[in-house]
Amino acid sequence: MDLLHMLVRPIIVGALLAFVGWLSVTVRKRKVAQAEAAAPAPVEDRSQTLLRQAQQFDSDRDSLAARGQRADALAPAQAAADSWRELTQVRPGRFQTELQAALTRLDELQKTLGRA
Repeated sequence: MDLLHMLVRPIIVGALLAFVGWLSVTVRKRKVAQAEAAAPAPVEDRSQTLLRQAQQFDSDRDSLAARGQRADALAPAQAAADSWRELTQVRPGRFQTELQAALTRLDELQKTLGRA
């Protein structure tokens, strides 16, 4: 009986320690999930919004121009140039290349349509 007791006791202690560890991790995960759910969503700053809009206008302009709808592509091209221009003002020294590319595409579209 003494030998059986020496073999079973460490197994029971190990199982209890594993259970307590698992329970601790589960409770901690639940608390973290609740804290993340209660936290306010991060607020997007103006430059992030402008960047997303400028990229979307560029994409719209390019897809319309690729389909041959150059007249329809003019409005997104102008909006893209305006967005990039505003971004260069919000973030001085940045997005100059993108602004120049947008202005070049706008100029090309205007020349194609005879509006330059």
